[in-house]
Amino acid sequence: MKKLTYSLLPLGITVGLCLNIAPASASLIVRESISNAALSIDGFGSLSNSGIIQANIPTGSTIKRAYLYAASVWDMSPVYGVTFNGNLLSLSSATILSPNSNPATTARWDVTNIIAASFTGGLQNFSITENGPIPTNDGAVLVVAYSNPSTQGFTSVILDGELSTGGDTSQFNFASPYTGGDFLVSLASSYSLQPTSEQFTQIDVTTNSTNNRRLSTSAGGQDDGQGANGALITVGGIGDDPANPGPFASSLLGPRIDDEYYNLALGNSDNAAPFISPGDTFLRLTTQNPSNDDNVFGMFITSEFKMTATPVPEPSMTLGIFGIGAIGILLSRRGKKS
Repeated sequence: MKKLTYSLLPLGITVGLCLNIAPASASLIVRESISNAALSIDGFGSLSNSGIIQANIPTGSTIKRAYLYAASVWDMSPVYGVTFNGNLLSLSSATILSPNSNPATTARWDVTNIIAASFTGGLQNFSITENGPIPTNDGAVLVVAYSNPSTQGFTSVILDGELSTGGDTSQFNFASPYTGGDFLVSLASSYSLQPTSEQFTQIDVTTNSTNNRRLSTSAGGQDDGQGANGALITVGGIGDDPANPGPFASSLLGPRIDDEYYNLALGNSDNAAPFISPGDTFLRLTTQNPSNDDNVFGMFITSEFKMTATPVPEPSMTLGIFGIGAIGILLSRRGKKS
């Protein structure tokens, strides 16, 4: 297994560095880092191609950013545009996530203005229709960053791309030690069927206080969809519990054994010690998909620990590595065997 590692700039330096990488590479890229904000996250998948996707935004909040993602059915069809809350979102108006390292294709639309103009506060339904033949897309994910007095001091980070099924590592280096508070991590994944098929992504966590500790052996499934092509979608968010799953629970126990929503400030049934502890200066998340057929395309973080990052520019084959203020981000790739 080949491993490519990119050096990080000295912490505390406010500067950005972009490295060109080969098209076959895979990783998640920082799309947004938003101070004093929390995230509402929900998924949609239906064999009828239409339904609702939700947002839970407290009344009086300010919408900072909102993205809608749609993923294709692996190598069986292209990704299609959608109609979201009465607004036609064509594929030509979308950004296709890159690097595109597997047979799935994932599109992203900026729907900030749509959400800002139509949210009423609280749990709210938004209509969504996939504009294509059945089965069309494998589902959709809505991520909304919002700010209000209760989110002051929080940081929300939106990362997207496509993680390599053969193994990927995302590392966050803190300029100052972690001081405590919830550290919520959500994964978005498509084309993963459980429990009739052993499709799963495993996640390991390393910090100063814990080494290569298993967070999950059963990420994936169709928690927000249905058990057939055209609805295989899951994301940690509305209706999910951030209590961490059993670290070695089998995906054959069902898709809800792991809801892809984690709080690293907590432990799990195997070890009550938290995954991240006060004094830790870095966090490394290592993912691998032994079944070689999960499309992990998003990671969404909300932390009570103050941190900052800068979004990566749009050029498709660029991986951004930043040493910025309170956090430096190192994204390295462990590629598939040749």
